[in-house]
Order: sequence, then C-alpha cells, then structure tokens
Amino acid sequence: MHSRTELIAFGLIIVAIVPYIGLKALWLTGSTVGLRGTAAAAEMHSGRMMVGNNITIVLELLAVLLALAFTRPWGRRIPAWIVLGLGAGATGLLAPVVLGVPLGSLLQLAISGSVRTGGMSEMSPWAFALVYGGFGLLAVALAILGWRYVRSRWGDVLQHRPPRPPHWATAAGTIGLLPFGLAMLWWGVFGPGGTGPQGMGALAQRLPLAAAGALALLGLVSPFLAGLARWPGLAWLVVWTGCTTAALQGPTALLLANDGQIAPMVLALTLVATPGGAVYGLAVLRARRRELRTAEVAPALAGPHP
Repeated sequence: MHSRTELIAFGLIIVAIVPYIGLKALWLTGSTVGLRGTAAAAEMHSGRMMVGNNITIVLELLAVLLALAFTRPWGRRIPAWIVLGLGAGATGLLAPVVLGVPLGSLLQLAISGSVRTGGMSEMSPWAFALVYGGFGLLAVALAILGWRYVRSRWGDVLQHRPPRPPHWATAAGTIGLLPFGLAMLWWGVFGPGGTGPQGMGALAQRLPLAAAGALALLGLVSPFLAGLARWPGLAWLVVWTGCTTAALQGPTALLLANDGQIAPMVLALTLVATPGGAVYGLAVLRARRRELRTAEVAPALAGPHP
C-alpha cells in the first residue's frame, strides 16, 4: 500500500466482504442462519439461489483482486481491458445500491417509520443490513482506490471532458440508454406496477431503480454538455457510471427476478441497454484516445519552424 488512504480503503473492503462471504458460505452448506421461515429457507437453498450465491462469492473475491491491482505496482502492468472489465462490473453493480439504498431507507423511515422491505420478510434485519451495508462499504472503498488508480495510469485521458462519439455510437447509446433510463426512473418514482422488476415496491428498493435510471440518462448526455468542460474528471465519472450501470443492471434484474419470474419489459430493456451502454461507453473512450493520438502526431507533422 502506498498511502494511509489506500490502507484504510483496503481495510474497508475486507470488513465488507468477510462477513458477507461467511454468510453466503453458511447458506451454501444448508444453514438457515439469518433466514425467516421455511419458505425463505427453501428458496435460499433452491438451485437458482445456490448458483447465485456461488457467483456472488466469486464476484466478492474478484473485488479483492481488483483492489489489490489498484494498490500494487504490478497492477499497472495488467492489460487495460481486464482492469476496465472488472471495474465496469463493480461500478455497474454497486453504484445504484450505494446511491439509492441509504437515501431510500432514510426517506422510507421518515415517511412510514420503518425501513422494512419485501426482502426483510425472508431475511432477518441483521442479515439484510450485513449484506447491503457490505455492498455500500465495498462500493465506497473501490471507488476511492479506483479513482486514484485511473488518475495515475490514465491521467491524460481525464484532462479533457469526454468527446462526442460518432453518430452511429450516439444512436446505439440512445436506443439503449434512453428507454432504460426513463423506465427505471418511472419505476423508481411510481413503483414497478405490473411491468417493472417485481418485489421492489418499498421506497428503499425503488430509489436504487431511480438512481440507475438517472445515472444512465446522465451518462448519455454528458458528452454533449459543454459546461462539464470545467470538470472533466467529473464528466468522465458520470459517463463511466452511467454506461456501466445501464449495461449491468438489466442482467442483474433478470438473475435476481422475484421468484424467478422475469418481467417481459425488463427483458426487452436489457436486450437494448446492455449492448447500448457498452458500445456507447467504448465509443466515447475511443474518441478520446483518437484525440490524444492526433495531439501527439500534430507537432511532428508541423516540423521545425524556420
């Protein structure tokens, strides 16, 4: 570790994932700790949830590996596509949670005097807090380490705001991110009804949906907002978070569908948002890299002045 900040952030990651992995490991062995009732235990030990729990344990371990890469010298030598892929997964999965759950819980507590959600009928409050509190700590710590890493390795990219991508990429991004963002905002404000992600009716659950929608829309329009030129780092953060959220939240909603019942509208949005978010984000990044290459070549072409 190179600084106290990195040491503290890495410590937060360990604090976040060790109890989480321990709880998931207990469930995989057939334990009912933290679960309420026989129906909840049966669902947790179903094939779908067993596969999901194994996947989430692997994802948590990958988060530790990513954090190590952010803080060690060998991390600068890892191919960019690996770092960006893991970073995109972490951002897209965790950003709506860390932005939506705390605010949603506070608003729900203020309005109804309770922070209970549909998931709490199957999971003890302490287990619910452990899982989602761990997500929050993990997101904050990875964001700190990731931002320091990106500034160190790709600081030249962040010196200017994200450029507008080619027209074809803008069209792909609009087709993917616009309907996804609007739908998630609608479900976040008014509830999922019969078309959105089922079992997400509580305010604490709906705010992450609204956060995902807002992030996707902001990511889409940021390259076209000239005012963000004064804060290029912020503009890149918005584009990155918006595109990764749009690309990852749809598949997540399908995998975690209430009782395994996939809403057709969620499936349709996923089919356009996941490729749309990926294509748009990569196109913006490639446009910036072209700008940098042009800036490097221009002085050489100009030649020495007489």
